[in-house]
Amino acid sequence: LTFRQLEESINKWSVDLDEQEKIFLNQATSVAAWDRLLVSNGEKIVALSDSVNRVKKDQVRLESELDFVRAQQRELEEMLIPLEESLQQEVNNMPHDTERDHTYQLAENIDSQMRRLADDLKEIIERMNAASRQHEATADPIAKIARILNAHTDSLQWAESSCTALQRKLDDVGRGLEQQRRDQDRSFRFA
Repeated sequence: LTFRQLEESINKWSVDLDEQEKIFLNQATSVAAWDRLLVSNGEKIVALSDSVNRVKKDQVRLESELDFVRAQQRELEEMLIPLEESLQQEVNNMPHDTERDHTYQLAENIDSQMRRLADDLKEIIERMNAASRQHEATADPIAKIARILNAHTDSLQWAESSCTALQRKLDDVGRGLEQQRRDQDRSFRFA
């Protein structure tokens, strides 16, 4: 080997080494970028998982509250049946003031319970709407969950409208009792 051949070999190896170094640095930069992306996506997945778990807990709580509301609604409907029968009997047997007073008191109790139920339903709907607005701003899986919760909210609104209808019935019963009381008072005054 001559000095010149040695120098050419060294220059060639130096150029090869520079090219290999550039390739290595490019690949290392790409790997670092992918690593940052993976870490970022991992954090997003953890946050999304936490959100999904919170929504699931909210859904379970909402379902139990809805079951409670349904049970109370059934209870109220069952309470209305004897009230309506009692009112019918009251109309047929006008002289019974104690039964009428008892029925009127029951109607007032049911009315207050209905108002409390309506307030509870409004509060649940407001919380669900707030949760829905928070989750609408996030990714698609949350939007799916929001749609499910919206369906639950629609069910709650149906329950609220049913409660309102029952409230109207109770108001009618109360007005009927009050009218009967006035009519009976008039008939006793003129008798």
